[in-house]
Amino acid sequence: MLQTLEMERYGYPDVHRLVVDAYAAQHPGPGVDRRDRQSVFVHLASIHLVIEEGRACSEAGALIRRLTEGRPEFPLLRRNGAGAIDLRHAWEASDLVDYERRVHEWAEAVWTSYEPSHDHIRRATSQAYQA
Repeated sequence: MLQTLEMERYGYPDVHRLVVDAYAAQHPGPGVDRRDRQSVFVHLASIHLVIEEGRACSEAGALIRRLTEGRPEFPLLRRNGAGAIDLRHAWEASDLVDYERRVHEWAEAVWTSYEPSHDHIRRATSQAYQA
């Protein structure tokens, strides 16, 4: 639904990466399957890259490739609820600038909800860039 709105109103702006990341991390699934754990981990790493490190959304693809090389095992991450903001926050944007701001707020809320797992994600991200 949000992607349809995004496409109709704004095309696919750079912030689209954060939309995908925030949604995927906010709806993690049970985490029994390796792919579920990998998905949450890499989407949170992408959010970390943009929100905490101030990097461009376009850099996330390279990070995800580095993190998934060799099909490593990913831990089941811990979080404190689903986050205070969901996709409806972005849905209510009045224009592209407002949309981008709201998506960043949403992604930050999702990142904050995973606070118990931050150190693990930061270490893995740092190691991926050193490799």
